[in-house]
Order: sequence, then structure tokens, then C-alpha cells
Amino acid sequence: MAGLAARILFYPTLGYNLLMEKLWGRRWFDRIDESVILGALPFRSMTSQLYEKENVRGVITMNEEFETRYLCNSVQLYHWTPKEASELIASIRPHIIIRQGQFKVLQTYYQQTCVPEGA
Repeated sequence: MAGLAARILFYPTLGYNLLMEKLWGRRWFDRIDESVILGALPFRSMTSQLYEKENVRGVITMNEEFETRYLCNSVQLYHWTPKEASELIASIRPHIIIRQGQFKVLQTYYQQTCVPEGA
């Protein structure tokens, strides 16, 4: 059912994002760190820019599961708290919403991997 809803909503949300880019200057993608660019799935017309200027060699379609994995990786790699990781993403791409379920997973991961035992 979720797959069907995603397909039905794809074109209206694509149109909305194009409108936001043209009228209000929302960027199609942003560099989050030295190895990650976060944004919408690129059009073929963006390929040269991404390859030559940003050194992109592959694209992963992001959904909540992969967003959460990236956040968990960032928490461990940069020693951020869940709040710091979420705030960084929000400061770069303010329209991204970290959902409560994602944040809970992030907190659990942080407690299991970054907080010393007994702390």
C-alpha cells in the first residue's frame, strides 16, 4: 500500500519541488559532509555538474530508512548527539523532517554505541 501511495504522490511532489526551486530558490541538493550530498533524485541534466563539480560517482535513493542510517553513521563518526545530528541536517535542509520514529532509533543507536557503560 505504501508503494502505491508513493507512486501516486511522486508527480505532484515533483511539481511542488520544482516550483519551490524556481520561485523560492530551494536547492535541489546540498553537501552535508565531505562524502554525502543530500537532496532530491537528480535529473539527467544535472549529471555533468554532479560528476565534474561534486565528484559524485553514485546515487542512492533516500528514504526514511537510509536517512536514519546516515544519521546513525554521523552520530558515531562525528561523535554527535542525536539532537546535534538532527539539527545539522535541519540547518542545511530545513524542509527535511526527522520523524519521531527515526529519532527514537537514533537515540537507541547512540545509547548503544556512543555512551559508555554505566554513564
